[in-house]
Amino acid sequence: MIIVIGAAVLSLIPSIALYFWMKNKVRKPEDEAFKQTCRTALLNGFLSTVFIVLLSGTFAVTAGLLGIKEGASLPATAYHKFIKLALSEELIKSLMLWKTLKKANYSYTWQDIIIFMVTVSIGFEIMEAVVYAIGEGPIPILIRGILIMHGGFGFIEGWFYGKAKYTKNKAYIAAGFLIAWLLHGAYDFGLNDEFLAMNPNNAYLSVGIAGFSLVLLVLLIVFFTRKRKPQYLEPLQ
Repeated sequence: MIIVIGAAVLSLIPSIALYFWMKNKVRKPEDEAFKQTCRTALLNGFLSTVFIVLLSGTFAVTAGLLGIKEGASLPATAYHKFIKLALSEELIKSLMLWKTLKKANYSYTWQDIIIFMVTVSIGFEIMEAVVYAIGEGPIPILIRGILIMHGGFGFIEGWFYGKAKYTKNKAYIAAGFLIAWLLHGAYDFGLNDEFLAMNPNNAYLSVGIAGFSLVLLVLLIVFFTRKRKPQYLEPLQ
């Protein structure tokens, strides 16, 4: 039990470190309005857990009324992974980004939007990590913490959301959401026992997405450490 608790605590370090680095090092240290919005985004990420549970529960009740029983078939499992879990989480996180931007009291940039979406995702990831620590071994817990998968998906959604704001083309919001949702759902679905029993090579689906999420994390760090194009730093309001 002590080992599991220790692993759970260690798993939170990458997400927390990423949050403080983005908040304190990416923009000018004295930019208090930006920092306050970062704190708002993190709180909204924590709060998203409540709404995700409610929406996921609604999808679960709907599945029961329709006779869709988890594990009964691959389509039923797909509903559980893609709709009940992935859709609930990505939809609420996206709404929390919108809520964060509505409360921002300064002219944020495309870069800021990416940071806020990643921060919302980190907030949810921290809460989810606490839940997953119950009943999981230390190795899976640590792997989840290192990958910061929700943060990677947030990077995708935040980039496309900022693109939509910059180009005034809302189709980019849908594109970013769709990519993050499908990646999230496919990762969860790829871990299903029935899917893996069909062919052991099916494990490469989730392994590949996990590897891609690590690439996303590297790209995120590179994005914020290198000199960015002017459009990323222009006020969007």
